[in-house]
Amino acid sequence: MGPGSRLARSTFVLLGSLAFARAGESAPAHRAARPASAAAGADLSFGYSYLRAGEASLNGWTLTGSVPVRPSVRLVADLGGHYGSFAGASLRQISFLTGPRLMAPAGRRLRPFGQALVGGSHTTSKFEAASLSASETAWGGALGIGTDYRVARRWALRGQADYLLLHSGGGWDADPRLSLGAAYHFGR
Repeated sequence: MGPGSRLARSTFVLLGSLAFARAGESAPAHRAARPASAAAGADLSFGYSYLRAGEASLNGWTLTGSVPVRPSVRLVADLGGHYGSFAGASLRQISFLTGPRLMAPAGRRLRPFGQALVGGSHTTSKFEAASLSASETAWGGALGIGTDYRVARRWALRGQADYLLLHSGGGWDADPRLSLGAAYHFGR
């Protein structure tokens, strides 16, 4: 069993555990335990992101927005851009993903989550020396975990680790992505 399948299995177990824990909660207890600013409305985050795409190390950004669907479930839209070079080629990868995010009960400052997203990624490779370029769109998804660390009523630091699983060229690529940024929580 490779490291990719272990991470995928661990993420599925975490998501399942979060869902099971939330299913057993009664609504009044949930409302009493949740801070006023947590999950009351949409959120928007932006930050630095690192992607290990095969042998290439790419740096870039991530922009994520989410809206609550239920007290512990949010619908997420994730857009990311990663850039770098490898073996004489300039690389650019833009990912676009969406899906559910399961929120764990909020603590005093921490709010962990797990998510399963689907979508795709568009990659462009340019070989400057030979004036060649190629681009491709791969489809798949991402499994991930993260947490918000509240620093003010509406602001939090967000750390996130995802495992991108993309299908292209008849095979699957599994690429880890780490992100760190700020999140703003809109609310009532």
